[in-house]
This record gives sequence, structure tokens and C-alpha cells, in this order.
Amino acid sequence: MGKRLQDPKEEKMKDIVDRCDLCGGVLKPGKTTLEIWRGEELLVIRDVQADVCQQCNEAYLSADISEQLDHFLEEAHRYRPERTLAVPQYVAVQAIGGIA
Repeated sequence: MGKRLQDPKEEKMKDIVDRCDLCGGVLKPGKTTLEIWRGEELLVIRDVQADVCQQCNEAYLSADISEQLDHFLEEAHRYRPERTLAVPQYVAVQAIGGIA
């Protein structure tokens, strides 16, 4: 999880405020969307509870949520997806090399 502010005088935790490891922004409870590659398959899991940075939108999952997701991924083949998305795929030479 993100960095926690410490009381500089007492050197211990005080009114814990989570901070983003990337930008230092404040983390607040929210939801995120996860994109998980499993081999050639892309799984999208929406509305996952997380602490979300209010500045850069980086999401931090709790250990409990992470464990639940690991279990789901082991059993995902048993579930019918909410919907199936068509996702365009490009190669880098198209995006960077300017092929029309």
C-alpha cells in the first residue's frame, strides 16, 4: 500500500494517511478496473474495491481483495462473463513507425 505520514516529533504513526507511492497523492477508498493478461487472454474485472490516488488514479488493493481475486482467477473458467469485448490489437511498428 502507499506511504504513510509519520509525526516527525514522535516518530510513530499519527492519524494514518495513505499516500501514493508514485506521486505522493492522497489515497481514498474507491473502485478500479483491472486488466489481467493470462497467456493470450485478457480479462477485465470492473468495480474492484481499492484505495485510489486522488491525483494520478493509481489503485492499491488490500491483501484480502488480492487473495479473493487470486481465487477467482483460479476458477474464472467456471464463470460466464458479464459481457465479451472486442479489443483491437496493434503492433508497435504501427503505433510508433507510422505505417498507414
